[in-house]
Amino acid sequence: MDKPCFELKGSLFTLTVLQLFEDNLSLLEKQLKERIKMAPGFFNHTPLVIDLHELPVDKQGLDFFELRELLLSLSIIPVGIKGAEKSIHTQLEAAGMAVLAESKTPWKKTSDTTKASEINEQKAEAKPEKETKETSTPSEEPTDTQAETKTATKVPTNGITNRATKIVKQTIRSGQQIYAPGGDLVVIGSVSTGAEILADGNIHVYGTLRGRALAGVQGNQRSSIFCHSLQAELISIAGIYLLSEDIVEDKIGASVQVYMENEKLQIESI
Repeated sequence: MDKPCFELKGSLFTLTVLQLFEDNLSLLEKQLKERIKMAPGFFNHTPLVIDLHELPVDKQGLDFFELRELLLSLSIIPVGIKGAEKSIHTQLEAAGMAVLAESKTPWKKTSDTTKASEINEQKAEAKPEKETKETSTPSEEPTDTQAETKTATKVPTNGITNRATKIVKQTIRSGQQIYAPGGDLVVIGSVSTGAEILADGNIHVYGTLRGRALAGVQGNQRSSIFCHSLQAELISIAGIYLLSEDIVEDKIGASVQVYMENEKLQIESI
């Protein structure tokens, strides 16, 4: 008997999900191109799951051939469809789109299942939050200075003054996206799995970073990401990114700074 040349295994992967709210493919193309400009490296040959849960039933009969070709033209690889009505399964299969089975726990309830643990995290992080209020001013971030001091020789300052800083004093939950245009983003809380935070400047997370963090999205390679506990799905600076499986094991769960050096992301404990 010949030795088996393959083996089938089950596995879990972190995939980007495209949640559709409208069936307007022209508008989708326009908005996707705008997003790709912000982080071109992230979308290059990215596997993508298309979620129709939020798309009304009367709008689910869109042209899936055209949708598939649209994504491929943008170097995005459509893996399959979730949340589709049974009545269009044949249409999806004809377009070469896989129909993905639903998980036992609906997507909308996922964030609720982690709510208790996140509330505990916020309580644990209450002390740092109070310290931030007492020591910070509207235009200054003492914690930013403290974190950057340790790596000042590796990460020069951006050379931008009076930059706007967006401060979010809550946990960013699954499905949420927060963007700080023109400046830094400070999250006094955690970032849940499935959430996404973006900033033109630096990103600071005074909690656990489980979701995706994209700093320097307009191309600023001097931006950094700081977090108290790194458990991210993806981290990116100026379009250069690392996925969770690319992060070295001893940095997972650690308090770190992520910065770019020689066109590569560096992760340093702080």
